[in-house]
Amino acid sequence: MKRTLKSVLLAIIALYFANIATAQSVIDAPSITPIPVQCKLSATNYVPFTAVTISTNDASALKWAKTHLSKWYGKYAPEVTIVPYSGEKMADDAYSFVVNDNGIQIKAVNIVGVRYALFSLRQIVIPGRGTQKVESYIVPRGEVCDYPTMKFRGIHICWFPENQEWEIERMIRMAAYYKFNYVILEQWGTYQSRVVPWLNWPNPPMTKKAIKRFVALSKELGVTLIPQLNIFGHASFSRNVSGKHATIDIRPEYRPLFEPVAGWNWCLSNPETRKLINAMIVELLEDFDNPPFFHIGCDEALKPSCPECCKQPYSELLVDYIGSVHKILAERGVRAMMWQDMLLEKGDPRWHGYKANGTAETAKAAETLPKDIVICDWFYKKPRQNYESYTYFKSLGYDHLACPWDNRDGIIAQAKAVEKAGTFGVLATIWNHYSGHNLANIYVTTSSMAWNTNATPPTELNKFKTHFREVGWDSNLKKYRQFGIFHTQVPPTTYYNPAK
Repeated sequence: MKRTLKSVLLAIIALYFANIATAQSVIDAPSITPIPVQCKLSATNYVPFTAVTISTNDASALKWAKTHLSKWYGKYAPEVTIVPYSGEKMADDAYSFVVNDNGIQIKAVNIVGVRYALFSLRQIVIPGRGTQKVESYIVPRGEVCDYPTMKFRGIHICWFPENQEWEIERMIRMAAYYKFNYVILEQWGTYQSRVVPWLNWPNPPMTKKAIKRFVALSKELGVTLIPQLNIFGHASFSRNVSGKHATIDIRPEYRPLFEPVAGWNWCLSNPETRKLINAMIVELLEDFDNPPFFHIGCDEALKPSCPECCKQPYSELLVDYIGSVHKILAERGVRAMMWQDMLLEKGDPRWHGYKANGTAETAKAAETLPKDIVICDWFYKKPRQNYESYTYFKSLGYDHLACPWDNRDGIIAQAKAVEKAGTFGVLATIWNHYSGHNLANIYVTTSSMAWNTNATPPTELNKFKTHFREVGWDSNLKKYRQFGIFHTQVPPTTYYNPAK
């Protein structure tokens, strides 16, 4: 009898603790994107969000903090106090904060880290409970310490004719929120040039006014905006599959500027091409407020069909042409960036499985181009065992960026390969994903890996939807199509599959 009673009691105790474990297992502690290096936050113990003390040596952080906390929380924004920084030495883009009964204490040596701390806090602050409307805000107890793995954490955005200005703004705001520090903005026949007003689709939306606004917004949020102009392939400012051409579809008299076949390449032997390209580069640099980098594209070019371009080795013509553009940039203290695929010979066994689009001729250019060009190495497939091109370009003396797209495992593998190879960083690419789960995956996974390569990025994307909504509030969006991660209630694309 005693043994039976003891067995029953043990069973009851085991069931009790099993129920506790089960209950606790369904409660997730608040999380932050990108995933911090150290993060301990309570799932249930919150304190009022009423006071923030910032320990920093950057006086400008006070105004930034007050301005943005006021925008985010209105009349319920916390009081902000600045005190001199003290404690262990921190990197410029590192931060830490503690949440306890005394409020929130942030540490960061300058405004860069302060921004990142406040972006992280915004993700875990919620409205006080038990009311119909917001009457207060609360924040979980805990502590966070964070710093990025990679120096260059970029995201590449295209401004297609189909895009609205608010979409571009949200992409920039989302990049800042997830602590990317560079955004490349590529124009696709959408730039309203004043020096070459006919080189675009009708009524181009990428005006000087819009660019200036985005440059100012980016600086305010801690992001550097970089222009891109394709100077080799993609001269049509369209996808090749579409057969569209921003210039000669409407103005065929300008055909000498482009290769005869499809007009896909710029005609490199034509001196008028160089004049035009150089003039637009100078104009874009001015509009983008003299950024430190300029992306010159150079991907997916075709073999030359122009008789003048075929009279000399194409690699020599290409190197001379890119060199002339490089000189324009270097004179202004700007570094060129370019895609890598034309520098990898198609059929070379070293690049089996890569998107190598170059010929033996164009691949030679990798040996003689200026070595301060940043190589943007795009690879959109599932992971490779080795990323041979990373060490190849590094051995030639280039700074190198891994450029994944929407394959989650590929993003993770490439980020780890960058860290192992000791190259420059990561440049995420969006291309046509301006909505949907693939867009969410690109932002969540790439930012997490660029910030912390030891992290395991989440596959659950509901937190991204919350953050996407928050930057929508910042943009003051009001129309139905502007809400949610899909433009329509019934998505026109398939749902996100993290195993893709």
